[in-house]
Amino acid sequence: MLVSIVTVCFNSERTIRDTLNSVEKQSHHLIEHIIVDGKSEDKTLDIIGEYKHVSKVISENDEGIYDAMNKGLSFCNGDIVGFLNSDDFFYNNEVISGYVEEFKNQDADIVYGDLDFIAENQDKTVRRWQSSSFEKKNISRGWIPPHPTFYAKRDLFNKLGGFDKNFKFASDYDLMIRFLSDSSTKSYYFEGCKVKMRYGGATTKSFFNILLGNIEILKSLKKNDIGVGKFFLFKKLISKLMQFMNLT
Repeated sequence: MLVSIVTVCFNSERTIRDTLNSVEKQSHHLIEHIIVDGKSEDKTLDIIGEYKHVSKVISENDEGIYDAMNKGLSFCNGDIVGFLNSDDFFYNNEVISGYVEEFKNQDADIVYGDLDFIAENQDKTVRRWQSSSFEKKNISRGWIPPHPTFYAKRDLFNKLGGFDKNFKFASDYDLMIRFLSDSSTKSYYFEGCKVKMRYGGATTKSFFNILLGNIEILKSLKKNDIGVGKFFLFKKLISKLMQFMNLT
């Protein structure tokens, strides 16, 4: 089973080597790694050029991260597709093998897992995003799996489309609820940490961006005709606090 992994980057010389190493070292070797670069001005492209496993590099101006992700999608040939950001890396070398096995064993269209947030300059877990099996009613209460752990069959992208560029911060959220809520899809929660993510991305680097992201989430719920439960934002905040408290 061929797995397409899309990495979007821009001036990522500080972190992208960890991303590239974690893909290169995966025990599953049928991987197509597509890099979409926004015309980096640092050493990002030089670093990417050191890695022979990379299948394709696109370096050109874009309209933002979700435009870049859609570009990556357009080049994917894999049976399943996922996204690994340029400041993220896989938890271990068996992650993709595990995904492939679960897609086969569960006859799933979507497989997702858990994620650890780590401090920007060290491998210290500061928050664990633990997911759960999908129940549509939980979406209106603020539930969603972590996008970097979300893998779906390429046929599903062909059927339901890619990222909505009208959203600046929450198009990944919008895509996931669109896919998960589709009555024809079967999802599976692959328990355990799959990806480590550094704090400092577009939606986590400031309280203001977090607020804007949550406003877009509410718009996405309305767009996808999913009702919002009472105290939606409050419940999301409590959920994040519980993730902090559950650290081991």
